[in-house]
Amino acid sequence: MKETILLVDDELTYLELLKSILQQEGYSNVITESNPLNVPHILKSQSVDLILLDIYMPQMNGLQLLEQITPEYPNIPVIIVTAIDDKEIALEAIKFGAYEFIIKPPDTDRLLLTIRNAIGYKLLERERDVLRSEGALAKIDDNKFENIITDSDTMKKVFNLVEIFAPTNETILIVGETGTGKDLIAKKIHDLSARKSGPYVAVNLASISSSLFESELFGNVKGSFTGSTADKQGYFEAANGGTIFLDEIGELPKELQGKLLRAIQYNEIFKIGTSNPIKLDIRIIAATNRDLVDAVNRGNFRADLYYRLNRGHISLPPLRKRGNDVLLLSNHLIKIANKTYGKNIIGLTREAIAQLRNYTFPGNVRELENIIFNSVVQSEDNKRLGSVEIPASIDDNEIELQKSDILISFEEVEKKHIINVMGVLNNNVRKAAQVLGVSERTLQRKLKKIRED
Repeated sequence: MKETILLVDDELTYLELLKSILQQEGYSNVITESNPLNVPHILKSQSVDLILLDIYMPQMNGLQLLEQITPEYPNIPVIIVTAIDDKEIALEAIKFGAYEFIIKPPDTDRLLLTIRNAIGYKLLERERDVLRSEGALAKIDDNKFENIITDSDTMKKVFNLVEIFAPTNETILIVGETGTGKDLIAKKIHDLSARKSGPYVAVNLASISSSLFESELFGNVKGSFTGSTADKQGYFEAANGGTIFLDEIGELPKELQGKLLRAIQYNEIFKIGTSNPIKLDIRIIAATNRDLVDAVNRGNFRADLYYRLNRGHISLPPLRKRGNDVLLLSNHLIKIANKTYGKNIIGLTREAIAQLRNYTFPGNVRELENIIFNSVVQSEDNKRLGSVEIPASIDDNEIELQKSDILISFEEVEKKHIINVMGVLNNNVRKAAQVLGVSERTLQRKLKKIRED
């Protein structure tokens, strides 16, 4: 292989051993350096595709070197390989731009897999730079995205990212408000990838009971817990050879986040009730409508998992920021509704167009679909929609803070709001969760904490 790999470590014996392993794997151009102070000169004098870097070296700390070289060489992935297993240092390394953090002595298979993925990541970054240098959108093959109705430049930028990310094997994080089409984009990435002939398994994590999370994701063997009468294949195993889409990743319990991170890093899972690993060839795409950075800062989501999921980042714009797409989608949805209900609505009146243009669509495309379908079914045939059924805003249960209540924490405000909503809805958890915009499981967890307080 033609890629140039730079090994930086003060242990000369380890350097020679690692160089030998890489050369046996086919990496013919391997540079070894025991003094980190020489690394900037090496990077200036020749092209390097990947760096394997130790942390604790007498001449210079590896983190200091990483912080120094990353701004100047942002597209060279750096894998930290160190004998000290310290989570704080691992997080610091990732913040400074490290691609991965591996403990010595590394498992050879894992190390080689990480190197292959990192080099693929470098190629991805090069393609991104080409797009940025062009200063304009790359030409989109409309046939590839014909099932996504849009005339928006912001969505065409999304399509560019999809075409860049799809051929790689990187994990992708798709963020966007509820109803923006994160599932469509995930499926499109799969369809445009080399895995398109393999399985595509979509999992809504918010719909899985917390007690069944591990069994549903990773499977279990017969007799591993009460009620386990047969071996069960989990979603990950079902997606082997293809893609797994983890929707609502922000709902993943903290105790399972470490197991997901391990599955990503080692490409293997353990079924409940067995210590035998199952090797996987799988691509992970995750999606969320939540602010995961805030969740990391609050301690509710692992930082190392967030950075590992966020190798490729796609942010979907809300419908209100997609310009004329509201009308394009409305006319498309009218045609579908006509077929569904046997109607013949021929379009929109000016009044209906004005209504749609002035509405903010908190539920995005999914809400627009509901509005159009409800309006079509109630409208007279062979005419345009005279108006559309815009839902009333939910404002009856807003918190009315008294002046004496202003200086309280956000946590206390949330607590009071949940109590108020539950009271108005006669403690109906399902309806309250809909009003609050959270899953039933999340609301149950918050209610439990309120009761404990």
